[in-house]
Amino acid sequence: MLKSIKISNFRSIDEEVELSFEPAIAKELNEYYLTHDNLLKLSLIYGANASGKTNIIKAIGFLRNFIFTPPKNKEELIDITPFKFKDNVDENSKFILEFIEDKLLFIYEIELNRKRVVYEKLKFKNLALKKPRFALIFERNEHIHWGNKIKVNKSEEETIKLNTLPNMSLFSGYLRVNVKIEEIETVLKFLKRILPPIYPTTDLLLFGLQKLEENEVTKEEIIKILKNADFAIDDFSIEEKEIDEDFIKFLKQIGKENELNSLKKIEIWFNHFKKYQLEFKEESQGTQRFYQLAIILALLAKNSYIIPIDEIENSLHPDLLKFFILIFLSNAKNSQIILTTHTRELLLETDILRKDVIWFCDKNKNGSTDLFSLSDFGNEIKDSSPIYNYYKYGKIGATPNIKSFLGLFDENQ
Repeated sequence: MLKSIKISNFRSIDEEVELSFEPAIAKELNEYYLTHDNLLKLSLIYGANASGKTNIIKAIGFLRNFIFTPPKNKEELIDITPFKFKDNVDENSKFILEFIEDKLLFIYEIELNRKRVVYEKLKFKNLALKKPRFALIFERNEHIHWGNKIKVNKSEEETIKLNTLPNMSLFSGYLRVNVKIEEIETVLKFLKRILPPIYPTTDLLLFGLQKLEENEVTKEEIIKILKNADFAIDDFSIEEKEIDEDFIKFLKQIGKENELNSLKKIEIWFNHFKKYQLEFKEESQGTQRFYQLAIILALLAKNSYIIPIDEIENSLHPDLLKFFILIFLSNAKNSQIILTTHTRELLLETDILRKDVIWFCDKNKNGSTDLFSLSDFGNEIKDSSPIYNYYKYGKIGATPNIKSFLGLFDENQ
């Protein structure tokens, strides 16, 4: 499970910010909020537009993508954007991941720029021991140094070195070779459970079809969620259609016929009141969105995943957003979600929301992102405090600094 992520010099983030899943409150709704590793399941991030909420999500997506979809050759630039509102835009970006997998605590650190990885380090300690100490797995700067306890021979070291290009992570180089290192395999198992970020425009239909085919989720589970959400949906069916012949010809003309195998055209039909059918595209935006989120909920409940979702409230009524969170907290035992939202009404739900899962993004004077937790305020904000009002009226920060709406088109102003 993810313990924390630290990010610096990435998009709107300049100085280091940290999103932590360590609980700051003892015993409050622990049975719903804590994973098996005693880490929080949920982070809920508020903030004004352009404050950097989405960039927290994008940072997680960047790391995952950089490891599993590395540059194809050493000349290809790394797709990373540093903070630009300063004179020296050539500074390196840095990420630190702290996570627990198989009772081992790992800390992964990487520093990089558009051209290359400058520094990379991975260490771990066994939490099952009485006095665990960190041991090095690898450290990479000009050379790759392996820890004394890591079982890797000279031939394997050289193979990994030759396949790890300057503009890729050591994990990417490792994935290109036929070498098995137990500690690296454990880390990759964790990283694969971080799913790509879900944005308001993300289409999850093919992803959902894949999970249904793999039986990771079932139709019955999705229907049960939709029924309980008051969508009057009794059943649904999925039909695969032939790809348009003209589109096939077009792909062949541009030399991408190899993509045909990965393309599927599907139609989803929903049954209402046991005798009426509507195609997916005929349903409301809220129905379309919640059907896709129902698949995510079923995945989170039955497996162990980490999923970042940007603007979770998109097309959803506030009650449905609350319902989504309650389903997750009540049924997911060992998954985590990172949500960004503008829905202030959730802050009224003090009986179901812990303070240590509520985060705020704010803009510093130079336009950079600041990130802080509601629990950082300590006794300044008590359990009985009207958090909704505090946030709405700017006492917490992380709201737009809106000026007067009068006289904007007055020529004398």
